[in-house]
Amino acid sequence: LEALTEGWATGRKVQVWHRKNPSEPLTAYRFAPYYIEPGSAGRSTYAIGLREPPGLVRTLKIERIEQAERTDEPYSIPPDFDPFALLADAWGIWYTEEAPVDVVLKFSPRVAGRVQETHWHRSQMTELLPDGSLVWRGRVAAVKEMLPWIRGWGADVEVLEPEDVRQALNDEVTRLVEVYKKNEA
Repeated sequence: LEALTEGWATGRKVQVWHRKNPSEPLTAYRFAPYYIEPGSAGRSTYAIGLREPPGLVRTLKIERIEQAERTDEPYSIPPDFDPFALLADAWGIWYTEEAPVDVVLKFSPRVAGRVQETHWHRSQMTELLPDGSLVWRGRVAAVKEMLPWIRGWGADVEVLEPEDVRQALNDEVTRLVEVYKKNEA
């Protein structure tokens, strides 16, 4: 974090040794930090900037950087780079060049009040139904990023849209039932 923030503050690229995920090999490359963002999920911190190669803006989870050294190679943040616009549709830190996805969730009356008391996403809209349940709607860049939050509500939430996420969670529940049935035997 120190090398990244120093590089960011001084406009100097950083040589990083990073793993895209814990099971992948360590990769070394130059990185020009444009923005550093703490993420609430997992209490992680992310750096957004130009990765060379491939010469594209990427997000790095700082906890996956095993070594970082500031270089003397200068860079400047493009004047049109706007981290708030980049992350506008993100659930947390994930963004995409594709259009945001409409997400519709139905929460049981048991948790509807708890869901309503928090502003979860800038695009969210809620509708309280006569039976006390709540329909939550939002447009999210990467639905996969919000799956842990959805799973955390357990049987008190039903994914109505998108269909592929509904099906994926349905398949996961089926696998969970099989795991627990196996353990009963």
